[in-house]
Amino acid sequence: MRIFVDEIKGDKCVLRGDSHRHVAYALRSRVGDAVTLCPQDGYDYSGVIENISQDETRVKINGVMKSAGEPAVKLTVFCAIPNKSDKLDLIVQKLTELGASVIQPISTEFTQGKPQSVRLDRLERICEEASKQCGRGIIPKVCAPISFGEMSALLDGFDLTVFPYEREKALSLKRFLKGRAEKDVKSACVIIGSEGGFSESEARTLNEMGIKSVTLGNRILRTETANIAVVSALMYELDEWQTGCES
Repeated sequence: MRIFVDEIKGDKCVLRGDSHRHVAYALRSRVGDAVTLCPQDGYDYSGVIENISQDETRVKINGVMKSAGEPAVKLTVFCAIPNKSDKLDLIVQKLTELGASVIQPISTEFTQGKPQSVRLDRLERICEEASKQCGRGIIPKVCAPISFGEMSALLDGFDLTVFPYEREKALSLKRFLKGRAEKDVKSACVIIGSEGGFSESEARTLNEMGIKSVTLGNRILRTETANIAVVSALMYELDEWQTGCES
């Protein structure tokens, strides 16, 4: 079982509150059961349950290793707020599984979803459960919604920016990403529009910042599909779809 904790000191860790209740009651764990603790420092700590009381669970740490489930690239996804909250639930879940580090909802000119519809507490729970399920070493950060202009001010500093735009006809995502794995990409971002896409003025703003737009082909994808498809393609091209023993 994988449990996220605030910190680990020495060779002991005491679980209290929700973590304790999850281990002791929801999972019905027993003394001697193995557990993996993740303090979100890039490492996984293996341990064994030593004691379970009414208020806490004590774990003895017996090993530590680098989190295998964390990608080498730190990926931020700027995703326009979809028109239905369950779409954002799906986006957040799947982006967590695919390796995103930061998920930033944005409002654009054609966004139909409202910022107040973004329930951070719910999305954070979805992130945590998805992180446990898929073996992540961290829980991705889900941020409060920002405007397109606020997003634009955050784009400096990324090694790579992927901007799919439905009016782009010349540069394909495949050609844009070709050879990126050899360029030591440490940070990247993906910018995905809503059901209505991006306006011409928004696309022009990004282009004038030096951000190239790419096409995803002749089919129009739903916003939730575009988020999953583009991040999947990016992670594939950055060699994140392989095990540590592969070269």
